[in-house]
Amino acid sequence: MEIEIVDYKGTKVMELSGDIDMFTSPELRRELIGLVHRKVSPLLIDFKKVSYIDSSGIATFVEGLKGVKTYGGRLKFFSIPDRIIEIFNFSKLDRVFEIYRTLDDAVNN
Repeated sequence: MEIEIVDYKGTKVMELSGDIDMFTSPELRRELIGLVHRKVSPLLIDFKKVSYIDSSGIATFVEGLKGVKTYGGRLKFFSIPDRIIEIFNFSKLDRVFEIYRTLDDAVNN
């Protein structure tokens, strides 16, 4: 997995690529919680290049969501591939996380 933090129109975007699993989720957690501690909001997560996510990756995002809610922040996901969105839909996490089709949708809503 690779992580890149970019700025888009004044908004922090975490661009992810590769597999998010028990081996890579600790690195994701460090980056995500670091942004949470800086009270970044909204924080956008780009899933476009994510090929796989397991329960440890999901748990990392749940922890991040709990963290941003402590300061009234927002965590938004966008560009989630079909094979990944199925996991969110099946587990009903699509009702927990803010999920958008595109970066602009996430920025403007």
